[in-house]
Amino acid sequence: MEKEISLLESLTGVDFTIMHLDGRIIRINGEKGRVTKPNSTMTCEGLGMPFHKTPYRFGNLFITFKVKFPEQLQPNHIAEVNNIFPSTQTSTEKADLMECKETVTLVKFAEHHKNEHAQGGMRGGDSEEEEGDEDGHPGVGCQQ
Repeated sequence: MEKEISLLESLTGVDFTIMHLDGRIIRINGEKGRVTKPNSTMTCEGLGMPFHKTPYRFGNLFITFKVKFPEQLQPNHIAEVNNIFPSTQTSTEKADLMECKETVTLVKFAEHHKNEHAQGGMRGGDSEEEEGDEDGHPGVGCQQ
């Protein structure tokens, strides 16, 4: 089964109920502090389908977790998150950011962003990279 959980539940532990095939309501409780990563699968032993010809024995229930991330954070929340999770950037990476003279902003991908009219590859010249590989596929190179 799939279960959608919040980012908070993903980081702090899950705690929810399901209705079992036999009608029982069962509480599923994850270990506190254990991070549940997106698309991870966990098991509840003995809560799955009954075995063929031995209906008194049950297999395991597998739950795949889908983590719902917030669309954005408020500035005060960003500061709090930064206090909880320290930066993983190295001093070299931080220095590179400070020295960088050009900045672009990411935007959410939409179909109109596709480069449908662009054609790749090099134009002109007799570069070895243009000849292609042993399967006849064209090579990719850099113009200088």
